[in-house]
Amino acid sequence: MNKRANKSVVVGLDLAEKTGLCVMNGATKQLLFSSTVKLSKADSESRLVHLHKLLNKIIDSFSPDEIAIEDVFLPSKTSRKTPIALGELRGVARLCAAEHNLPVFFYPPRKVKQTITGYGNASKEDVINWIKNEFNIEVKDDNEADAISIAWTHVIASQFERLSKE
Repeated sequence: MNKRANKSVVVGLDLAEKTGLCVMNGATKQLLFSSTVKLSKADSESRLVHLHKLLNKIIDSFSPDEIAIEDVFLPSKTSRKTPIALGELRGVARLCAAEHNLPVFFYPPRKVKQTITGYGNASKEDVINWIKNEFNIEVKDDNEADAISIAWTHVIASQFERLSKE
């Protein structure tokens, strides 16, 4: 049996100043937890420590098998500081995963939208509407919606990979 077939609990992350978090059981396709957490904007060190503690708490609480993260997407008019800040958050997430021996998977926004709506250029509203219908919840914001979408994309990609190897 494929080792990944046993993997079922996935943490989905949309890393940003306002970080989207989600925990999904891939076997049952049940959303176990989702939220958005505002990290400190002014103090880089506090932001990184806060994210580290938060991810460790989620990992300790839900015992996930894998972590899925949205790949960095930077619009053309992005501040020069943004890629550095996102890279730091991504590094903390990868560190937490490494500390718990969890594999990390990255998904570009276009692939996530394609998986969720069938259209890679779908709007945020299309993605949010799909989440509302699929999980019967009201998401707080785009970040929470992105985290759920990323986890779902990983669940679907993992199933496809498993089936293609059988």
